[in-house]
Amino acid sequence: MSLEHRLHDRCACGSSLSSYSQALGAARPFALAGVQRVYERSRPFKVEHIALDLSLHISKKSVTGVATLELARIDARATEVALDAVGFDLESVELSLEGADAFAPATHGYDGQVLRVQIPERAAKASIRVKYRATPRRGLYFLAPDEHVQDRPTQVWSQCQDEDARHIFPCIDKPHNKQTTALRVTVPPGWFALSNGALENDEAEQQKGIYRYRFDDPHPSYLFSLVAGEFARIDAEAEGVKLHYFVPKGREADGARTFRRTPEMVRRFGALTGVPYPWKSYSQIVVSDFIFGGMENTTATTMYEHILLDERAAQDITSDDLIAHELAHHWFGDLVTCRDWSHAWLNEGFATYMEHVDREGNLGRDEYEHGVRTDVTTYVSEAHGRYRRPIVCQDYEAPIDIFDRHLYEKGGCVLHMLRLELGDEAFWRGVGVYLRRHARGIVETRDLMRALEEESGKSLERFFEQWVYRAGHPELDVKIECEGETCTVSVKQAQHQPGKESKDGEGSGGLFAFDLVLDLAFEGEQGVRREVRQIDQANQVITLRVPKRPKFVVVDPELRIVGEVRVEAPRDLLRAQLAGAPTARGRLLAAAPLGKLDDPATTRALGESIAKEDEFWGVRAEAAAALGQIRSDEAFEVLAQHARTAHPKVRRAVISALGKFKTAKAADVLRAVALRDSSYLVEAEAARALGATRQSAAFDTLIEVLDKPSWADVIRAGAIDGLAALRDDRALSHVTARTRYGIPTRGRRAAIVALPKLSGDRKVRETLEELLDAADPYLKVDVVRAIVEMGDAKSRGALSRQLDRELDGRVRRRIREALRDLGASGKRETERLREEIESLRGEHAELKARLGKLEALVPAPKEDGETKKKTNGASAARATGRTSKAQNSEPTGERVGKAKKARKKDVRPAR
Repeated sequence: MSLEHRLHDRCACGSSLSSYSQALGAARPFALAGVQRVYERSRPFKVEHIALDLSLHISKKSVTGVATLELARIDARATEVALDAVGFDLESVELSLEGADAFAPATHGYDGQVLRVQIPERAAKASIRVKYRATPRRGLYFLAPDEHVQDRPTQVWSQCQDEDARHIFPCIDKPHNKQTTALRVTVPPGWFALSNGALENDEAEQQKGIYRYRFDDPHPSYLFSLVAGEFARIDAEAEGVKLHYFVPKGREADGARTFRRTPEMVRRFGALTGVPYPWKSYSQIVVSDFIFGGMENTTATTMYEHILLDERAAQDITSDDLIAHELAHHWFGDLVTCRDWSHAWLNEGFATYMEHVDREGNLGRDEYEHGVRTDVTTYVSEAHGRYRRPIVCQDYEAPIDIFDRHLYEKGGCVLHMLRLELGDEAFWRGVGVYLRRHARGIVETRDLMRALEEESGKSLERFFEQWVYRAGHPELDVKIECEGETCTVSVKQAQHQPGKESKDGEGSGGLFAFDLVLDLAFEGEQGVRREVRQIDQANQVITLRVPKRPKFVVVDPELRIVGEVRVEAPRDLLRAQLAGAPTARGRLLAAAPLGKLDDPATTRALGESIAKEDEFWGVRAEAAAALGQIRSDEAFEVLAQHARTAHPKVRRAVISALGKFKTAKAADVLRAVALRDSSYLVEAEAARALGATRQSAAFDTLIEVLDKPSWADVIRAGAIDGLAALRDDRALSHVTARTRYGIPTRGRRAAIVALPKLSGDRKVRETLEELLDAADPYLKVDVVRAIVEMGDAKSRGALSRQLDRELDGRVRRRIREALRDLGASGKRETERLREEIESLRGEHAELKARLGKLEALVPAPKEDGETKKKTNGASAARATGRTSKAQNSEPTGERVGKAKKARKKDVRPAR
């Protein structure tokens, strides 16, 4: 199990708050039909400064402006500059050449997308002044309350990443052009306005609604910020940097609680990189209905409302990850900026990794390693369920297509690997060189690689070729066998890439070369013996000479492999590893394989792990998940005993595991927790797990908690997930009602994704198609996912019509994927087969539990202490597994008879 440490949306990557955000189906190629490779745009002129004079018209949701752009020539032969400017009503376009005292009308052309201005060849520098009006459909957003959402504040805020500044002012809307900025903005009197840099005008002018900001360091247009509304302000300071937190009035206590660690992060990131925070001030402002979780606008980060935590939320929810992420961008993205979006992992991968670095400094190495492990799992989920692509990738329709789990999570994990490869000192020294050398400039991946090579003395070309420029990851099956003075480790490696077939037809697409680290522990000895072997073949066998049989063997103890590592080892070694590995990661790694075993000793070992109050919570959570996989009566009893354990994250894992039991007893335990717990997340998980028990009595409880208020609407989302899992026809009307506008966004999203699980009829399909017109891009992405899950090709028309008018790149990408996938058949059949398999697994677990009880009455054969243990119980369990395909259609008596015959025929060593 991997309880998410990250509960927030971020710059442009979706939330990992709940399982309903996972992709559907098998991996496909990343590049969609007709997509052309994207190359960096030419720059015949550089914009050096943009001065804006804007007036906001709140009721009309429009802006009037004057933009003055100062240009410097790069191409001596160029006669035209092309400025991105979308949907402007131009009043005038004027030009002033270097040395001229005034502006004169400019020769120009405008097609509604690009403003082309003629520049005389002799001019080394020029200024362009554009007067215009605009009602932006992107980039600048106007909020106001309405009849359905009466508590929404009146606000205006910008969001320019990736290329939406062009909807607000004319600019070169690419990251390779960095300019200084100045802003004069007129807002309603009594409002506050925030932008980049220093506030320059006096309070008297501000009271009239006029604010002036100036930022004298170059930054790209996507980092421009404007936020206007009514806010309370909280001040702090770190290393001479002025810190300001702007929150809705009345939420000051929550703001102070949420942002309290910002000064510590400013100090930590400066010390580690050797580069102090680059600017004089740093503001964080919280707005409503923000389309990302946060956005790192230079000196002025915008945050969504769910970052604020009340006292109850703060016990097991943190906003530190989001705060650290956006702050880290002020080094990685703002100070040094990716040359073009194909290298955007230098922004997002670093910001994601710095979340883990902050967690390490604040909470310790166990939390750091658990966070990195969770990000590996998140990336792998996308790689299996959606597509695989290189981190550096130019095959996209819109830049936001690549703001995904490869860019964020895999990018961050690659930096974790680099740090291990080079060592802390050389890694951070190299990062410092990279930042100082390219400060206030633009970078590409080779710039980071060269800086790290210079400071470490190591060649990193093969590393970057494998992990950054190539798609996929290693998929390892590791089998450990120990007998006498020999320990054998068999490693099978696969690396699947869609469209690249290997000789055996499995699509391996090339193997990775890396070091496999093994830590061996021996009874009576302190510490571990470390063995390192290079893996570069599809099948390799490592033979280790040992003085005696190891107590346990930990595979990849430091997470040096960003991929999948599945371990098969003798059960006594796994139990010893769970109890005695020297690191939390080592202990945690033993839990999942133990979940595939069902014997009293394993159940006891997992129970003892959960019971250790001083154990790292992640180990205890993984042990709980393993018991949920075993699903025996004994496993249930252990989990039920810990349903009220003190640590909320462990409690949530226990509750989740109890949802694996399709029994009235499990439902009784979960019902009590769903109705009352000190944690929002635990109550939400209890509702989700309660529905998973498939007990009809759960319906009333889920309806009772369905509209219970909670942070980020997590309880409603959990209850809706529970209703979807319950598969009760009565739930459909309740879930459909929660898809309507006015329900908080995350609750609506959960309801949308739940609909196809409850019904596949025409009415549900039409409900989903109508929701394609919603304003929230996250919500529309989930609508598309739900339509794909329904698998009804009749939705192709509605999707195509939405694609024609859709502006959000995230939604466009999902629609295009959906149109491709709906051309295939079998989605509903796949879902039906998944449910059937899950049902068979439940039957199998119950039969194993019954057989285990019967075998407990028979004296067990003597064991020789080695891995070859011949037990009738293991054979019976295997026999039960081999007959499971037939169990769905055979009477119970026939199944039991066949199982008995199979037991007599098949007695082999347990695995």
